[in-house]
Amino acid sequence: MNSSSSPSAEADDGARANEVRGAVRSTLQLGGSLMVTYAIALGIRALMPRYLGPEAFGYFNWSEAFAATFFVATNLGLETYIRKEVPVRPDHASDFFGTTMLLRLAMTLVLMVALALVLHHTGEPPEVQHLVQWFAVAQSLIVVNASMAALLHSKGKVAGLSVSNVITKIVWGGGLALMAAFGVGLQWLAVPMVLSEAVKLIISWKLAKEHLNLKFRIDLTETKKVMKACLPFFLTAAALACNGRTDMSLLGKLASKEEVGWYGGAFSIAGLTFLISPIFGWVLMPMMSRAAARSPQELSHLTRRSLEGVLAFTVPVMMAMVLGADLWVRIMCGPGFEPAALPLRVLSPIFVMAYVTMVSSIWLTMSNKEWWVTLAATMGAVVNPLLNLALIPWLYGRIGPSGGATATAMSMFLTEVIVTVLFLSRMGRNSFDRRSLVMVAKTAVVCGVCVVLDRVLLGAGMAPWPRLGLTATTYVVGVLGTGAVRPAELLQVVRMARQRGGNGGAPAEVAVPAAPTA
Repeated sequence: MNSSSSPSAEADDGARANEVRGAVRSTLQLGGSLMVTYAIALGIRALMPRYLGPEAFGYFNWSEAFAATFFVATNLGLETYIRKEVPVRPDHASDFFGTTMLLRLAMTLVLMVALALVLHHTGEPPEVQHLVQWFAVAQSLIVVNASMAALLHSKGKVAGLSVSNVITKIVWGGGLALMAAFGVGLQWLAVPMVLSEAVKLIISWKLAKEHLNLKFRIDLTETKKVMKACLPFFLTAAALACNGRTDMSLLGKLASKEEVGWYGGAFSIAGLTFLISPIFGWVLMPMMSRAAARSPQELSHLTRRSLEGVLAFTVPVMMAMVLGADLWVRIMCGPGFEPAALPLRVLSPIFVMAYVTMVSSIWLTMSNKEWWVTLAATMGAVVNPLLNLALIPWLYGRIGPSGGATATAMSMFLTEVIVTVLFLSRMGRNSFDRRSLVMVAKTAVVCGVCVVLDRVLLGAGMAPWPRLGLTATTYVVGVLGTGAVRPAELLQVVRMARQRGGNGGAPAEVAVPAAPTA
């Protein structure tokens, strides 16, 4: 009898089918909660500038960013370690959880004292010092909650966590709205975040005890091993945090605060494209961890198909942002931000590359090449400020308005190109196969046709909405007609989403392709 039809092979296929169904359900559950929480966050972000005014709102954002940067060390790299190891050995969580909690508590106490001293010697206003300290408390809870969430994601138990995300975001948003209604001072505006994160910690702890039988115990020997394994993940997180904080500071020093405003407007629009990025750590990483435990071939197969899905989603969004940049800036930012359109166009391709590097970094981590991820992240943290130092003075003097903002966007773009090339070169054939490359080629041709069509319609004086609609229709027809995107496979995902795992549903109803053999 052929081995592919043996009971053992059928059981493996059934297990993979159930796992994929579970991943799809988790994605939909978490995605639904993300939609709700993002809607609340957008509403609050629209409220706060109007309540505080430009200067106070600037202090509010600066305080949150400063506290987050100060507490980078408490990350410990633990989230990535959990998503790599706990999916295949859930009991391991109790080996390090208690000790790392105490370690983080000790670090938090030391950092709070250091933070108070720094704020005092820098001469910040008292209300700002209090605000930063409240944000610091919130940040310490956020770091712990991220680890708790990683444990639940690794186990695939996300229904309760999805509800928790919505509840805590309502606590945060409702608290800020009430404070704005009663005219509460600036120094107290981080309190709702502290309360919401405290509520989330209580719920997450109960869920972790229920689903993982998590125990609070002290095991110094095992924790030392975990901390050693976490080192590359910690350095990667620290490098990414530093990389994300330097560009605006340099732009403000080398150009003007107005350029910072235009760049900030462009970046805020581009940032909306990362709505689904948490799904990668929440769902895809645990799934790839289990695939890696079975075989390297299955991991590579899942990675290639994931990259195809990433491109199918991100490329049309990128095209919409590039071709409609002027319209999106006018809608989202209002008058005075017109120069932000050019930086937005430069930033848009980063969206595609960032998602590719997310998938690639997961493959590298699961293949025990996490130091390569650290190397690439560190290189990016060095290259990006150097590019800013070189490009901002040059373009600021040549382009005029938005020259500095465009230089900063270009620096980020070039940095992302370098990191993406490093990742894909290290992965080799594990990233793309012939099927993937054909998809990329077909998609590139369709994008080229859409750009030409858009320029022709723009020259003919067509209004923005009809022009974008016609171009979008051309894109959809093009990718479907050339087979770059396959509707049958998208329908298969929908069918998987409607399945109910764990109730005896026949896994054979969902065809999950076996991983190719070496």
